Amino acid sequence: ACPMDLQRKAFEDQLYLAAELQRPVSIHVVRAWGELFDSFDAVMERMKQKYIFEDERHNPLEDHQVNQSPKKRKTAIKRRLLPPKIYFHAFSGKGGVIPSLLSACAKGNLQPEDVFFGFAP
Repeated sequence: ACPMDLQRKAFEDQLYLAAELQRPVSIHVVRAWGELFDSFDAVMERMKQKYIFEDERHNPLEDHQVNQSPKKRKTAIKRRLLPPKIYFHAFSGKGGVIPSLLSACAKGNLQPEDVFFGFAP
């Protein structure tokens, strides 16, 4: 079996790429909810760092506004920090995990209608 740290690194890179390109993802989780939440946090932090850095690099004088950085920082936080749609394929978690998933997705600026669940028979 592939070690969890390598699986997580590959998953986070794919999740980050999907967030960056604003592509939907399908996720299948088996007894790894903690790792999933940690990966969401890591990807959201990566996205925040990238967009805050890029916005701060922007020359505010180009827009004829002297102090634009706080506004840009606010805009960066409102960006989708996770992929635009998330589908949990063959969801096998307990019902109590759903509010936590929706909350984690909300931190990534997704609405509940952007999160889908499929159930295996």
